[in-house]
Amino acid sequence: MARILAAVAGLVCLFFVLTLRDVALTQALSTLPAARLPASPGERDAALDVSVADEAGKPVAGASVRIFAMRDGRAYFAGDHNTDAAGHAAFSKLPRGEVWVLGYGAGKARASTQMVLEAGGREARLILRRALALDVVVVDESEHPVAGASIEVTTTDPLPYASVTAADGTARVDRLGPAPYRVRAWAKGYDEVSRSGVVPGAAPLRLRLERPATLVVTVVEPDGRPAAGATILAAGTGLWPARSTVTDAAGAARLGGLRGGVFDLQAHLGDEVSRTELAVAVKRGEVKEVKLTLEPGKRVRVLVTDGEGEGAPPVKDASVVLVEEGLSSFPLHGRTGADGAVDLGPIARGRASVSARATGFVARTAAVGEAAVEIRVPLLRGGALVGDVVDDRGYPVAGATLEIIGTDAEGMPIDETSTMIDFRDARFELALPGPQPLIPMGELGVTAGPIPDFPHAGAVTPEPALPTAAGAAGAGAGATAHHGDPWVTRADGTFRAEPVPPGHVHAIVRHPGYVETLSDAVTIRSGQETTIHVVLRQGGWIEGRVLDEDRTPVRGARVELAATHGALEKVVYAADDGTFTFAAVPDEVMLSVSRPDAPGDVQARVTVDVPDRDRRVVEIVLPRPRDTVSIRVTDDRGYPVDRVELRAVSLDLADPLRRTLFTSDAGEAELRGAVGLPLRFTLVRPGKAPLVQVVESAPRKLGLTMGEGVEGRGNVTARGGRDRVAGVEVTLFTASGARHARTDAEGAYRVTDLAPGRLRLRASHAEHAPAEALVTVAGDRDHPADLGTLDLAEAGEVEGEVLDGDERPVAGARVAEDAVPTYLPAGPLPRGIVLTDRKGRFKLGGLPEGKVAIEAYFADLGRARVEDVTVRAGRTTDRVKIILPGDRGARDPKGAGSLAVTLGERAEGGAKVVVVLMVPFGSEAEAAGVEPGDDLTAVNGQEVRSIEAARRRLTGPLAEDVILALRRPEEGGNSTLVRVRRERVRR
Repeated sequence: MARILAAVAGLVCLFFVLTLRDVALTQALSTLPAARLPASPGERDAALDVSVADEAGKPVAGASVRIFAMRDGRAYFAGDHNTDAAGHAAFSKLPRGEVWVLGYGAGKARASTQMVLEAGGREARLILRRALALDVVVVDESEHPVAGASIEVTTTDPLPYASVTAADGTARVDRLGPAPYRVRAWAKGYDEVSRSGVVPGAAPLRLRLERPATLVVTVVEPDGRPAAGATILAAGTGLWPARSTVTDAAGAARLGGLRGGVFDLQAHLGDEVSRTELAVAVKRGEVKEVKLTLEPGKRVRVLVTDGEGEGAPPVKDASVVLVEEGLSSFPLHGRTGADGAVDLGPIARGRASVSARATGFVARTAAVGEAAVEIRVPLLRGGALVGDVVDDRGYPVAGATLEIIGTDAEGMPIDETSTMIDFRDARFELALPGPQPLIPMGELGVTAGPIPDFPHAGAVTPEPALPTAAGAAGAGAGATAHHGDPWVTRADGTFRAEPVPPGHVHAIVRHPGYVETLSDAVTIRSGQETTIHVVLRQGGWIEGRVLDEDRTPVRGARVELAATHGALEKVVYAADDGTFTFAAVPDEVMLSVSRPDAPGDVQARVTVDVPDRDRRVVEIVLPRPRDTVSIRVTDDRGYPVDRVELRAVSLDLADPLRRTLFTSDAGEAELRGAVGLPLRFTLVRPGKAPLVQVVESAPRKLGLTMGEGVEGRGNVTARGGRDRVAGVEVTLFTASGARHARTDAEGAYRVTDLAPGRLRLRASHAEHAPAEALVTVAGDRDHPADLGTLDLAEAGEVEGEVLDGDERPVAGARVAEDAVPTYLPAGPLPRGIVLTDRKGRFKLGGLPEGKVAIEAYFADLGRARVEDVTVRAGRTTDRVKIILPGDRGARDPKGAGSLAVTLGERAEGGAKVVVVLMVPFGSEAEAAGVEPGDDLTAVNGQEVRSIEAARRRLTGPLAEDVILALRRPEEGGNSTLVRVRRERVRR
C-alpha cells in the first residue's frame, strides 16, 4: 500500500509540475500543445556533469538531480540520478537544446539552473541552501482561529509549498528557499486572501479570512405572486461563466459563497423572463436582497444558410449564440437541425444579436430587431492557406505552428489559430446544456487538500519519455477538432490551415528551434486555396546570469526578451544561481531585468547581438538601488494634501523608472530608487489643479504644491452662433493628459479641476467640420474660467472606392482627410477615420467646405491620396477613386509596439520639421500629454528630420518606453520632454 501511495503521489506531483503557470518555470511548464521533439540519434549526443554543494562549498552526497528538456513550452523528463560521494551526478545521451536542472537534498531548499546543451559535454553546479520555515496563523473576522485552512506559499521555485492549519489556526511551511514569498490562504465558508513580499520573522504571519458575500434573490410573476421553480442565472466577480439555481416554493433562492464585487442576475420560467439586473454590488460578508420580476419573453427562430441567395441551402449543425442587447452575461446557445434552423429563448423583448458558425465557414453576426422573432444568418465559406515550411538549408520543418493575422473582407481584424478554434468549439459544447448549477463553495478553482511537494527520495516516480517521431505522429493524428487538422506542419514541412476568413493575411510561423517568422502577405478567397512558402532561421542562443553588484546571484529575477525588430517576446525567471536561457532568438534582442520582489520595475536593460547558430553568454549586473525620495504634497496654504495620485517617470533613457503612488493622510509618499534621477511628476486629485513638474535631479526630500482646481465652461455653436449643438465631443489637451467632455442640449459643457494656463481645445461632431482653438484658463474656485465659444461649420462628405494596383477592391483600408495614421491603438476607430467595405467603398463625413486631400492606407499596400477634392457643405462628393501602390507598406518599421500618433511634415528654414497631426483618443501618447500641433524634434535623444526617421525610433519592443522632445511654437519654442509607453497598435 505504501508503494502504491508513493506512486500516486509522484504522478500527481509530476502532473502539477507539467501544468504549472506563473511561477519560476512559467514559460517552460505550460499546458499548450508542444511541438514534436525530433528523435534522431544525432540529437541525443549531449552530456552533463552536475556537481552539488552546500552553502559552505562542501559536496552533497545522495542529492537527487533531475533533468527536464524544454520543448515549445513543455517539460519532458530526461533523467534522474543521485550524486555520488563527491557530490557529482553524470548524465549522458541527453537531447540537445534548452534544459532545466533541478536538485533536492534532505533539509535543503530546492535549487535549479537553466542551460542549452549541444553535442559533447558540459558542466553545471547547484548550491543547496539551508531550508527556511514560515509560521502562519489564520483567523476569522472575530480573530478566532480557523482550523483546516489551506496555505500555499509561492517562492521563485517551480512548485508552490502547501500546508493546512491545525485546530489553533497555525501551520508551518518548511523546506522553503530564500524570501520573499507570496502566501495564499483559503477555507470553506471564507473568501480567499493573499499576501506578497512575505519574509519569515520572529512572529507568525497573521492572515485574516472574511466570510464571502451572499445574494438572496426573490422572483415574482407579473402580478406579484412568488415564482416557484424559476431558474436564476448569476454571473460576476469570481463567478464566470454563469451559474444557475432554482427558487423554492416562496420564489426565493440564496446564492452564497460569493466573492465581493458586482453581479448580473436574470430569471426565467417557461416563456417568461426577467430583465437582467446589471452590476448588483455586494461586499464581502454582506447579505443583499434582490427582486426580479418576470414578464412575457420572446423566442427567436434562427435560420443558417450557405450563402445569401434566396435558394441558399441550409447549414446543419451550425453553432448559434443569441445575446440580448448585443452584450450579456447570459447568452443562449443552440445547434441547427437538418433544416438549418434552431429556436432560442426566452429573451426579453428588445434588441439582440445572433452569431453563427459551422465547419468550413466563417462566423457571421446579425442584429435582431426588437419585434423580430425570426432571423436569417448567411454564412460565408472560408478559404484555405496551404504551403510548406523549411529551414534556411532547405530541409522541411515539422511541428511548426501557425497563427494567421490580417484583415477580413469587412475590414475587421483576423487573428486565428487552430487552438483558438478548438477552444471556441469546446467552450460552445460546454455552454450548450446551459449554465451549470451554482455550488456555494469549491467551484471557483478551489481544490480540496494541499498541493503535494515533489516526491522525496525513495518515492516511485513515473518517468515519461521524450516524444519519439512515431509518438509525435500519433499525437497529431489523434488531435481531432470540428474544423479539421491542427495548424501544425507535418513531417515533410507541409501544412493546411482552414477555414481562414477571406481577406488579406500573413502567417506567423513558430517553432521552438527556430526564430519566429512572419510570412509574405497573401489574399484568401472564399472556398479557394492560397499557397505560401516560409523559410525559418535557426537563430542563436542566449545563456545569461543576473547578479547583484556584490556578485550574488539574483534568484527569481524576471528576464523579458523582446526582439528589436519584430514582435517576438518571451519571459523567463532566473534559476537559483541567477542563470537564464533563451533559445531560437533573432539577430538583435533587448533583455529587461526586474528583481523578484518588484517584477514591474525594470532595473536593467541590455541590447544583445546574437549570431545565427551560435551562443551568446551575457552577464547582467543590477545596479545598486538608489535611495528613496521622500515626497510631501501640500496646498497653497501649506496644509498636506492626501489621496493625491502621483505619477513619476524617469527622463533618463537608461533608467526605466515609472511608478504611480498615492499620498497618505499626511500628504506623504515615498519613491524608491529615485534619488538623483531626472523625473517628470504628474499630480492629480479631485478638487485640485493638476500639477506637472520636472526635476532635473531628484533630491532626498521633495516638496510639491498643488493649487485649487478651476472649473472651465464653454459653448459650441453652428451657423455663426445661431444654433447650439448638442453631443459635440470636446477634447481639452493639457500637460497632465487629455480631458474629454460632451455638450448638453444647450451646446454647453463644463470641465472641473483645470490648471490655469494655456489650453488647446478641439471639437468634433458627425454632422459638422471639426474646429479647434487655443485658450487661456484664468479663474479661481469661485470664478469659473470662460473657455469661449467654438463655432462649427456645416460639413460635407465624400464617397468613393479604394483599389489596388490591379484595380481590385481593397477591404479594410483606412481613409481620412489629409493624413491616415500608420498606427492606431487597439479599439474603435477615432473620429475622422473610416474603413472601406468588402467592395472597397467608403463614405467620409465631417469634412470642411472647400478643397481637401483624401488619403487611403492599407498596411501591405502602402498609401495614396487624391488632392483638391471639392467638398460642399451639406452635399456629397462621389466617385472619388484612390489606387494604392502595393509596394510601400513593406518598408514600414516593424516592432511589437509603437506610438499611435499621426505625423506630418512642414518646411522651416530649408529643413523639414516633423509635426504631430493627430493623437487618438485613449492612446498612451494622449495620456502622456502629447498634443496635435506639437513639433517632434527628437526621439530618445536623437534628432529627427523626417517622418521615416521618427517612425523608426518610435517603433520597437513594448518593454521599452520612448522619450520625446516636443516644441510648441505658441509657447516660445521651448522644448519639453515626455516619456511615453509604447503600446500594441494596428497597422
